[in-house]
Amino acid sequence: MEKLIKSAKDGSYEAMTVLALDACESQRAHQAFCHVMEENLTFNTAFIQDMKRGRLPVVPSLNPKDVLNLSCNSMLALIRHLRSQLNLQHVCREDCTSILAPFIPAISFWLCLFCEYIILPSRTAEFTFIDFHRVAVFILSWTSLHGSKITMEPKLFTNHLPFLWFHPPTGCTKYDLDHARALFTAVDHGLTTSDEPLRELFVRRLEENSTLTANCIVQFIVDVFSSIPEESRTELQYQSFSAVASSTLQLADQSLSIHTALLKNNILRWMCLVLRFVTWRVRFTDTTLSLATSCVNICLVYIYKIMRDGHSYIHQLLGYDILLYMMKALRNLHAHPELIDQENKSLKTAVEDQTVTIIRIVISHSVYASILKRSRKAILKIQRHVEFLNDPALKQVCEAWTEFVNIASYRSDILRSIPDSYCGNEQCPGTSIGNFMACSGCQFTRYCSRACQKDDWSSGDHHSLCIKIKQFRTDGGPLPMCLSDKRALEGFNRQYVERYREGPSEWNMLLYGYIAWKGKPDPMWPMIWILDYRVVNVEPEVSIDSSEQCAGDFDPEYLAKARDGAGTLVFSFIPNGQYTVEKAELVPS
Repeated sequence: MEKLIKSAKDGSYEAMTVLALDACESQRAHQAFCHVMEENLTFNTAFIQDMKRGRLPVVPSLNPKDVLNLSCNSMLALIRHLRSQLNLQHVCREDCTSILAPFIPAISFWLCLFCEYIILPSRTAEFTFIDFHRVAVFILSWTSLHGSKITMEPKLFTNHLPFLWFHPPTGCTKYDLDHARALFTAVDHGLTTSDEPLRELFVRRLEENSTLTANCIVQFIVDVFSSIPEESRTELQYQSFSAVASSTLQLADQSLSIHTALLKNNILRWMCLVLRFVTWRVRFTDTTLSLATSCVNICLVYIYKIMRDGHSYIHQLLGYDILLYMMKALRNLHAHPELIDQENKSLKTAVEDQTVTIIRIVISHSVYASILKRSRKAILKIQRHVEFLNDPALKQVCEAWTEFVNIASYRSDILRSIPDSYCGNEQCPGTSIGNFMACSGCQFTRYCSRACQKDDWSSGDHHSLCIKIKQFRTDGGPLPMCLSDKRALEGFNRQYVERYREGPSEWNMLLYGYIAWKGKPDPMWPMIWILDYRVVNVEPEVSIDSSEQCAGDFDPEYLAKARDGAGTLVFSFIPNGQYTVEKAELVPS
């Protein structure tokens, strides 16, 4: 043992590694290892402090006793010890990282020195036997692992971590998966636990290259998926997906430019694939169940955030089978009641709440024909593949699901009775019967036949819109309401107005309520029907008001026709994510 300790103090990485592994087995070896680390990481001497002022050697030394080699190898051995200790099933992660606490001042000093005078000036290639990148990245990840309270030098997070993220080691075009996983652990911890000023500085550094930030996030997801056939530990995969999902959510919340860059990189598709990973049937342990539940919850929070940005994102997510993956993931998490402790119970409740919230936002947007059609497809898939839809233990989810099915079915029946409800050609003759097709250029406007598509294109009506929509897609922005959806909305309005016309008692109730509130209506200002589709209900909320209150919203020709009894004025409130679209029209009598 004494000989091994002496070799470790003399800078032998092999001796330090052996001592690091032995330290997991006996208290004596653990004490010896800590003593060696304390000596090897010494930093408070005048000579070493001078190095921080830039007095590094012109030519790197190959001597293992050199302070740069000694400190770097010692931290590599420390990482080896932490990993070995973590692999012991009876050791928790908090106990693993507790060994770092006494060395934090020294570790902070050396990491700042490595970053500022070796990594940032691109001198790492000169130190052929030392991997400063690896040391910096892995130590940062371990000091931030699992809510560790260890505090490092702030500039390591605000200045050096972004540089490390954007600049892999010399000769590498990207980090290997192990490096990338450590990076995302550090990034996620910094974003979720740092004080607001530090977090703002960090995000500002990433915003300097939003495109690269988004590329790194998507590339990491791709790399994790690529590793699945070889990686036997699902715990690592859940940790990776949780870290990247959490980082994505935090960055999207705090930076519009990064949020936009992520959308351009089709982050919605990748986030849905992450959610699909949790739908695979596996036997969970208490640890993997907690990680998987946390991962699902973060993904759903992010997806809900995107859905609030506009109806076109809801339509896009439905195309990626978000509802199917969400329900199948919930099924998997629900299948292990014996593993539900207090922590897992609160996480599971959060997932159920998010599931209900997402179902309801889709319900409120089922007035869009495009969303309604994809909702019906999702319902059929889920009914084939998910068995728990009547489980009393998931009461609120089952109630929301039943409501969703009923509303989608009711509105689909109405839609089927509306002629030409989908065709994007303004001059559609309404003679074609069959499946509707989307324009191959923009995937936005839908036609009932190739003849209608050709007619719309040759008339020039669609050409400029097609270019505009393709640009919206390239920029990752929300799309406007398409003509098919507008026509379907007009059909919905017509159906509801006609139903009220046929039921005079319902109309009289609305009229009596208006008179009691505002007095008798002025015959010069026809009454308008107000249909509010933002409510989560089978039918919109209906009210009436005088057109005098919103005369500026209606075409004067509409007002004139309504006065003559040629039609009914209708004002609609349509949800568009967290926003509202207002539409004024005349429903002919």
